[in-house]
Amino acid sequence: MADDIDKVISWARSQGWTIAIDQNGYRRFYRPDGAYVVRYPATPSNARRRLAEVITALRGNGLPWPAPSKSEQRAQRRREREP
Repeated sequence: MADDIDKVISWARSQGWTIAIDQNGYRRFYRPDGAYVVRYPATPSNARRRLAEVITALRGNGLPWPAPSKSEQRAQRRREREP
């Protein structure tokens, strides 16, 4: 499951979010405006459920998930360039 949370972390960072790891190993997610959203423990008891809760909280605060594919990102950039 560590790979799954790593994917979420890398996507969130690319969107301007801040992820801080505290001394207990918790990954804390902060919106681009600096507001705290949710945390993911270092060793969750039920990793799948905890990951789903984190993704739900992030989506509720404006982070699109799943991350769009490369072709979707390219199409979005084209739409933004067109007047």
